Amino acid sequence: MIAVYIILGLGGLFLLTELVLYLLAFQGHTNADFTKHDFALKKELRPYAGLILSGKRYCLETPHEDVTIRARDGTRLFGRFYDRADRRGIVLMMHGYRSMAENDFSCSSEFVHSQGFAMLLPDERAHWRSGGRTMTFGVRERWDVLDWVKYLEDRFPGEKIILEGLSMGASTVVMAAGEELPRCVVGVIADCGYTSPKEIISCVIKSYHLPVKIFYPLVRLAGRMFGGFDCEACSAREAAARAKLPALFIHGEADGFVPCDMGRANYAAWAGPKRLVTVPGAEHGLSYVVDMPRCQAELCRFVAEVMQN
Repeated sequence: MIAVYIILGLGGLFLLTELVLYLLAFQGHTNADFTKHDFALKKELRPYAGLILSGKRYCLETPHEDVTIRARDGTRLFGRFYDRADRRGIVLMMHGYRSMAENDFSCSSEFVHSQGFAMLLPDERAHWRSGGRTMTFGVRERWDVLDWVKYLEDRFPGEKIILEGLSMGASTVVMAAGEELPRCVVGVIADCGYTSPKEIISCVIKSYHLPVKIFYPLVRLAGRMFGGFDCEACSAREAAARAKLPALFIHGEADGFVPCDMGRANYAAWAGPKRLVTVPGAEHGLSYVVDMPRCQAELCRFVAEVMQN
């Protein structure tokens, strides 16, 4: 009988451990209002606080339309659409892990809008106003990108669409580009994306000085048990090898979260026309604000090329 109790106790402890790992790695932040979080108070963001907060106000106060769709698995997805009467095309902008588009694109959205583009800023699944409870590091989110593209294609026939993403959003749009996309999608912009869920999770585990060979399988199993997905079901680097669209890769050389080498690896694997821009001294997601003139010039050059083609 004692042996049975020990087995049951160990089993319960194992399940509790898996649940904790799931909550830490994959649980979403639905209904958490990130617009009220002052991200500019983070140490690495303080030099750019004025620019970031001004950009957030632009996203929140500029007239826009709240839009919703149903993902192919039934999840309700929410976004904000910023139109222009004289639009040249549409940029679909996917944000990062436990963030939101109004924060991640606070500094670049006004510039993109001013260049004549309408913008769609979705909340990724399991983030704020979108449904779902599990973040999947791009595994399911890549299909959400295709569903948003279908929404835009149906609503604006013949309009050209550019996919843009930052951090997890960058890896997500790269993964989406490895799938069959409609002809209306003409280019991809990926800022500081990782090569695969496995590799970024392993990188984070290592940063906590924990043994990757022990903890990564436990995290992967937690995703399967409580999230119903396998974080090895898709890889940005493998998807890049199937992609045919033109792509612009951007990465900060001082990125301490997603190593710049991951951006270089995705760039190297990309099968279509491509360009890589690395920004010295830029930490994670800060390439645009660290060297705004260069990033704006590269964006304009890339957009001009893909819109012409």
